[in-house]
Amino acid sequence: MYPFAVWLMRIAITVFAIAMFWNSLKTFDFKSISFFVSLIYIVFGLLLLIGGFTSKPTLTIISSVFLFAVSVYKIFTFLKVGFNPEFSIYLLFASVSLFFLTTGNKK
Repeated sequence: MYPFAVWLMRIAITVFAIAMFWNSLKTFDFKSISFFVSLIYIVFGLLLLIGGFTSKPTLTIISSVFLFAVSVYKIFTFLKVGFNPEFSIYLLFASVSLFFLTTGNKK
């Protein structure tokens, strides 16, 4: 059951990143920080999924570092506004990214 749960988390991160940030990415506004945050989420979310197919954990760990860092950035931006549902989503996203950062591709 453990490998199924890990793959489900990989798929969930990728689907979340695409669903949440695709519209921001389509604008191609290179002067906006939200464009680059969206780009990081989508690219490294896809790389996290692809990293599951590799035998070495390097791609998974590098992807997790970027996803965790950008999630912490988003958490801090939401702390200014206060607690809301998006804050909890990014906290969960950071937790899953930290899980992959610490475990890599262990089976």
